[in-house]
Order: sequence, then structure tokens, then C-alpha cells
Amino acid sequence: MSEKNTGTDKLDALDQAIAEARKAGAEKSKTKKAAVSEDGTAPKRVKLTDEERAARKEKLEQERAARKAEREQARAAKKVEKEGTRTTPHMSKVTKAGARLPALHEDAQTAFNDLTTNLGAGDLEALAAHLQHFNRVKATERALAVKLEVGQAVRVIGGDPRYIGCIGKVTGAQRIRCYVTVLDGAGEAKDLYLFTSQVEAAEIPVELESTGTDG
Repeated sequence: MSEKNTGTDKLDALDQAIAEARKAGAEKSKTKKAAVSEDGTAPKRVKLTDEERAARKEKLEQERAARKAEREQARAAKKVEKEGTRTTPHMSKVTKAGARLPALHEDAQTAFNDLTTNLGAGDLEALAAHLQHFNRVKATERALAVKLEVGQAVRVIGGDPRYIGCIGKVTGAQRIRCYVTVLDGAGEAKDLYLFTSQVEAAEIPVELESTGTDG
């Protein structure tokens, strides 16, 4: 092939590329002009009626409300799940305190269940106060007949429920009151101030002997 033919081919290829570019530009311009009205202005937006605008607004509000309800439902479910896996601090303390209460005999448990089921909160509060007072009166009466000596081994049968059943030594004795040193669940010595009727004679354990609490 001659150099003249080669040059002609290149020109033809260039002309073809230019032609294709012009054609593409013309089509783009044609498409753009199609979007313009005959008077040279852009086509106007379709104007909605009042009813159509109201309907569209209501639909948007409904969709927004539905999304909000879904979010709130998801948060509520997550909160319930989270609360279900943990114990409220205040209830945890109450539960622990209840676990330390002494066991009730069958008759006492039956009476307790009946009262707590059939009485309201106010009556239960009043009943608890009356029982506490009655118990104190009886403890005082019984204490008058009890004689204790310092160093005597005793078992706690009344007072703070945490120490009922503990065995200790009398470190001080009065007419109706006494001081008793016991070992708590952790093995530490605790000094209690009780009615003499809230203890009974018992054998002292070896571990308490070693604490040197003879008074």
C-alpha cells in the first residue's frame, strides 16, 4: 500500500469519528429539545388538586407513623429483654433479706399464706406492728424468769433473723437484757443486744472457744 493510500485511510477514519461525534451530539440535543415546549419553555409540572395533595400528605404521615411505631416496638422489645436478664437492685436486696428469714413451721406457714392472700397492704402493715408489739411483750415477760451468767453458752432464738440459730457466749447479763457474742456466717464475732428470753442454753462450739470472748 502506498503512502498516499495510507494517508487517505487515516483521513477517512478521522472523518468517520468526527461524523459519529456530531451525530451523537445531535441526538443529545434533540433529546434535550424534546423536553422543551414549542414556546421555548420547559414543560410545566402537573398541578395536584387539593384532594390529591391531602391524600398524598395523609399517605406520607401514615408511612411515617408506621416507621415510628416499628422503632418504638423494637425499642420496647429490647428493653423488656434487657430487663429480663437482670434483677432490679432494690428487689435483689429484698430477696436476699427474705432468704435470711427463719423457716416457718407448717401451721405458721399456713396462717401466713392465708393472711398475705386475703389482707390488703394496710391491714398487713397494722398486723405486722401488732405482732411485733405482742412478741416484745411476751419476750419481756419471759425474760423476767430467765437467769443468765456471763460466759454461759447460748443459742439465739429471737431478735435479728440473721443470727437466729447462732451459738455464742453471754458477755453481759442484766435483768431482762443480755449481751451475746456469736460467730456469723463469715466466721466473724458479732456482739448482740437481746432479751434474755431470746436465747436458750446451748453447748459452745470449739471455734468460739478460741475467740476468747469469756468477758
